[in-house]
Amino acid sequence: MRINRALAKLGYGSRRSVEELVRAGKVRVNGAVVTDLATQVDPERDRITVAGRKAPRQSSSPHVSAFYKPRGVLSTWKDERGRKCLADYFMSRGAERVFAVGRLDRDSEGLLLITNDGELAHRLMHPSFEVPRTYEVTVSPQPDADALERLSSVTKLPDGPVQPLHVKLRGIKGAESVVAVTLTEGRNRLVRRMFTAHGFEVLRLRRVRFGGVSLGRLRPGRSRQLSVAETARLHAQVTPQHGRPKKPAVL
Repeated sequence: MRINRALAKLGYGSRRSVEELVRAGKVRVNGAVVTDLATQVDPERDRITVAGRKAPRQSSSPHVSAFYKPRGVLSTWKDERGRKCLADYFMSRGAERVFAVGRLDRDSEGLLLITNDGELAHRLMHPSFEVPRTYEVTVSPQPDADALERLSSVTKLPDGPVQPLHVKLRGIKGAESVVAVTLTEGRNRLVRRMFTAHGFEVLRLRRVRFGGVSLGRLRPGRSRQLSVAETARLHAQVTPQHGRPKKPAVL
């Protein structure tokens, strides 16, 4: 495959962004500097280095898994302070590079996608593709109709406005309520900040859907490999149509 596609699949960014690395002379294949974007490489056999660091080898079989991140676990593969993270749940895959798609903060839980396909991971997280994410948020106090209307409208935050695709009251238990909210962006602690801005205390936050993949009956700390149909839906949502990102339907 072409060098820019190979680097994109290894997680160095989109095909366009890695072109800059190649043109800048920062990429070597089997010891030789490569600046021609038409250069063909085999990621499984060729020795590729980027900015002096060896690139991981790409598995010949791209895979995507659904993982239920428990509350209290970091969405990273390593933590210098020794806190629990993704590496505690997934065995080492040797030199293969694996990506977590759609980070959740430490206090949140629910669906993460785990894949060795760097290009797919990059596209799923890129805001231009507007891949929908659905969360179940347990809040206090109970939101009335006016509050739900405000949550559904534009909320102004310090880093820019946000407007959900869909907001719905799912259930009420005493002073607590569960609200389902669907967004097409993944800014840092965005859901929590949106509810806080409207005077709600977030007691629990769980992502139950990402793109066309649902958490389903998956238990905390467990994972499952996606079906062929689920993987195909993810690819379809991030496949450009006529040179522009495809806008996904509300799920």
